[in-house]
Formats: sequence, C-alpha cells, structure tokens
Amino acid sequence: MKFITLATIAASLVTFAQGCNPLQGACPPVPALGSSFREDFQSGPGPHFVQLDKQGSVNYGNDGVGLTINKRLDNPTLESNFYIMFGKVEVVLQAALGQGIVTSFYLQSDDLDEIDIELFGGDAYEFQSNYFIKGNTATWDRGGYHPTSSSPLENYHTYTIDWSENSLSWILDGNTVRTIDTSNPQGYPQSPMKIFAGVWAGGDPDNAPGTIDWAGGLTDYSKAPFTMHIKSVIVTDYSSGDQYSYSDQSGSWQSIKAENGQVNGRYQQAQQDFSKLQSGGSVPDKPVDPPASSAPTSSTPAPPSTIAPQHPTSSTQAPSTTSSSAEPTTSSTTPKSTSTQASSSSLVFIQTSGELSSKSSSKAAAFTPNISASPTESGKVVTVGGSSSSNFITFVSTGESQPTETSASLSTQSENGSNSYRALGVVGAIALISSLMF
Repeated sequence: MKFITLATIAASLVTFAQGCNPLQGACPPVPALGSSFREDFQSGPGPHFVQLDKQGSVNYGNDGVGLTINKRLDNPTLESNFYIMFGKVEVVLQAALGQGIVTSFYLQSDDLDEIDIELFGGDAYEFQSNYFIKGNTATWDRGGYHPTSSSPLENYHTYTIDWSENSLSWILDGNTVRTIDTSNPQGYPQSPMKIFAGVWAGGDPDNAPGTIDWAGGLTDYSKAPFTMHIKSVIVTDYSSGDQYSYSDQSGSWQSIKAENGQVNGRYQQAQQDFSKLQSGGSVPDKPVDPPASSAPTSSTPAPPSTIAPQHPTSSTQAPSTTSSSAEPTTSSTTPKSTSTQASSSSLVFIQTSGELSSKSSSKAAAFTPNISASPTESGKVVTVGGSSSSNFITFVSTGESQPTETSASLSTQSENGSNSYRALGVVGAIALISSLMF
C-alpha cells in the first residue's frame, strides 16, 4: 500500500498562472464583500457571481442553478466577484450523479489558502471536507469524510463553512461534523477568499491513475449529462470595508488590511444577518464592483484542490478533467466505524492500490488517492472526541508507518516494501508534471 498526499496542485498551478500571489510580491487590493446576501439563482448568477467562460451548460430557474457536463472537457463553474475575510457560507446543493464526476464547492485565496467541500458521483453515502494552507501539500491527513443522512446525489443537503479568526467548522444540515482551530499543526487558513462552485470529471481517462481512483473510477461520457444543482447560497463577511490587501508577505490575517473597514469588524452583525437570511428575511447589501482582472476565463477545465483535478478553477490542470478548486480528495463508502453516527467524521490516511507511471500521458497537474471502502478491515481505527460532545472523528490508519519527512518536490520512499509518494508544494507539482509528461 502507498500513502499519497491530498494536493491542491491543480488549483495552485491555475492560480499561479492566472493571478497574483501576495506571498511572492506586491499585489493590488481585492474587492471585499463587507456585507451579507442570499442568492437563489432563479434568473441568473446575480450581482455577486460570474459564470466562467468554460465549456458545459449553466441553467437558471425556479429551483436555482444547474451546472452540467454534457461532454468531455466540460467544466461549468461559478466564481464570486468578491472576497470575504472570515465569514460564513451556506450552500444548499445536490451533487452530480455519475462515476468519476466530482462536485466542488470551495473557498480559495490568492496565496492559496483553501477550504473545500467535495462530493463524488459514485458515492451516495458521504461528502469530503478538506483545507490547504498556502498551497502546501506536504501532509497526507487533511481530508475528512462525513456520512450524510440520505444520498447527496439524489437529495439536497445544506453544507455550511463557518470560518473565523479562531476556528473553522464544516456543518452538514445544521450539525457540526468537523472543526479545526488555529493550533492545528498543519496551519490555519487566514487570508481573503473567493467562492467557487463547479462540476468536473475527475475520472477522465487522461487524468493520472491516482486522480481517477480518487474520483471513484473512469467517467463514462456516454451517460452524460451530469448535473449538479444549487438551490441557494448565503454568504456573510465577518469583516467590513471595500477592499482587502496584504501589508506584507507573511500571509497572516493580522497582515490583512481592510480599506474603509476593519478585519473582523462586523462579526456580530454577520451572525444576525445570517439568521435573518436563513429564515427568508432580507438584509442591506452593498454593490461589489467586479475585480479588474475578473474570474479566470481559461477554457482549460480545472478542479478543486485535492490532489488531482480540483475545484473548478483551482484544480487539476487537465483540460479534460477540469473542475473547480477545492482539491479533489478521495471518496469512499461510509466508513463502517462511523456508519451508525450521522454526525461522525473520518480523517483517512489515503492510500492507492496502483502505481503511478512515469510515462503517464495524463495532463493532470495532480493526482488523488483511492480510499479503501472498508478502512476498518485493512487498518486501525481510533475514535477520539471531536469539536463538540456530540461529534467524533475517526482516524483510519493503513497500518504502515506514517510519512514524516517533507520535501519541495515529489519524493518516493520505501515503507514496508511499498513506495510512498508525496507531492509537496508547487515546485514539486511542476516537477511532477514534467515527470508525468516526458
């Protein structure tokens, strides 16, 4: 068995190619939301989102918006024209059905902090939570898997991200299923983020084997169309102001400046706004001018940030796999150890059963692992208390030694007779692509 990292390589590469990374130099300020709103997408993307110029179809109506893959290389995507600096985001969605199809909803910053929600078209039991810090893909244990009360492919569920200066929580249908805080050893996302939503084919045959496994298998395009549905989105910014900017290259939230406002300056107001919007009420909104360099319009599909194709604009680069940027991560059937706990979560040491070929023709910038459908049979399971008395997190180990060393490139290491692959950092991603393509 082999450990394989969850990576946001695709998303990272897309961002580096199309945007300005504040950790690498001075960048212009970005537009702040500085308010709250609800969007039902009944007559269009609304004033706060733009429809990226990618292939696929996007349809608006009484039930919200449907983003559809009609053929290979399609990657329909929506992107916000604003950033939030801490905040709460709720989406009511039904994921696309289809083997190898990935539905992504995620937040991503210009310096590659990322918060992801991923669903897999062949997994009717759970969704995946994930996060990345400054594009760092050196660790392998960030992805969490959370069972749903009914199939997310046939039913709408409400997914909420509550991101503050102190903690980050993923909430499913009103129940917190995972929380990390600022003491998290892998770091904490803390820079202004945009919002992305999209669907892409992680199972495209041109993707790396690990990505295809992670997505749930090869995609059969003859079964298209594949459609994800969003009924509504609620967004509230915990900060106020017109623009956000980085005062240095530390990437810390204390270095973020809010023009005509304050970071964390409207936390209490945001809570009130969110409650009103959830109950169908309205709150004052302010117009957001589209950024000078609006959403990427690259026709190359890109998925979220998991290791292989990722979120629509942040994911793998494979044109055929496109998608959004949340990083694709691995999906599996609901872990047996948590199948009886609707709110339980599982953080999985990801493993893949196949080897990566150095001669692979895949254009995917990243690859994702395949998680054992029955982790409790092949590894050790330890359940510990979660973020609240009613939640638990199950850590699943393959029984092999856990990778501890880090590197700036793809490294291989023999562990108990098997190779361990780690895609670490953007430099490593570039090295990986070179090795895959030549």
